[in-house]
Amino acid sequence: MKESETKGLSWPVALLVTLLICGMALLMARLFAAPRSRVLERVTLLPCTSSQSVEVLDKGVVYSDGTSLRALNASGRQVWSYVVGVGCGFSAGPGGIAGWSNDLLVSLNASTGDPFFSASLGSQVLSAVSGQVYTAALVGEEGDGTLVVIEKNGREIDRIALPDVTVLDFGFFNNGNMLWVMSLDTNGTVPMSQIATYRPGRVQAGSITDSEQVVYEVMFDTPRVSAIGTTYIRVYDYAGVENTAARKLIYGWYLMDSAVSQGETLMAFVPMVEIGTSAAINDVRLVKGATDKTIRMPFTCFDIAVRGSAVYGFSSQYVMVHGLNAARAETYQLPFSCDGLIGVTEGNAVVLESGDSVYLVNLPG
Repeated sequence: MKESETKGLSWPVALLVTLLICGMALLMARLFAAPRSRVLERVTLLPCTSSQSVEVLDKGVVYSDGTSLRALNASGRQVWSYVVGVGCGFSAGPGGIAGWSNDLLVSLNASTGDPFFSASLGSQVLSAVSGQVYTAALVGEEGDGTLVVIEKNGREIDRIALPDVTVLDFGFFNNGNMLWVMSLDTNGTVPMSQIATYRPGRVQAGSITDSEQVVYEVMFDTPRVSAIGTTYIRVYDYAGVENTAARKLIYGWYLMDSAVSQGETLMAFVPMVEIGTSAAINDVRLVKGATDKTIRMPFTCFDIAVRGSAVYGFSSQYVMVHGLNAARAETYQLPFSCDGLIGVTEGNAVVLESGDSVYLVNLPG
């Protein structure tokens, strides 16, 4: 019996159909698996460079050109400048701008650049922060410094000696009326983390000591003090008494950023193994009150930030925004290659570095 000719010709057709089906299935799988993203188009090139010191200020930025401080608004236009001195440093705090050069300290109005005061402190200023009521400056030498506290009118009210410790950070809380200092004492057999609180011009109010871990971050959520260390989150009252029931194990995780939202602090931790010499962050642990959950970013991030009740992830091509209670991240594509994060502004924009350039990129909403 003669074999049908159509039967002999069916295998190429069948192969073609199979390839088409497989191709369409692969395409659909990629479409459904890949995060949907929109290209961010509202981008402003700022007149500062990534090699300069730049910080977010309100809806824009403030930066140092080496001698002067300059503030830019959300459109990238300069709104004020102030000459501080050669090699000036600065910090943008909740009560304004603290700037310094050698032994000179200035406190500036963040909106106008007008000085609240300018004073010579007699010693090299290492760092400073401006609060709503006072400005504090660390002077002297690393490991043997003094914290100088000055009122907005320029009157010095306190000098707190801090011998034989490394001051890690300091700032104000309780509406700017109280001062905190975080330090590390390495003179003993084990490192000793210390957090001291002060009423400027009066007395030391409280003290926290932790010899079981190195504390690298402290947060004040009235009336709690949260100390973030290499092993635990420990919660204290202002007198330094720990609430042991609120202790949380975070060994292997590192705090990248935090922000207060609805009276509680949202903290974003990442695995220590993902922030080595070059950060490659995929997993983010979000802690806020009783909530403790881990999310996975759709693309590998080099940095993480927190604003309000959302965590922001940054890769070379994408900005990802994941709400605390969201099922997945909103993904936005950048129109340039990004290699650094400066911060997130109050105007829902991000300030990013690309090579030597600095861009302000507006996000939807």
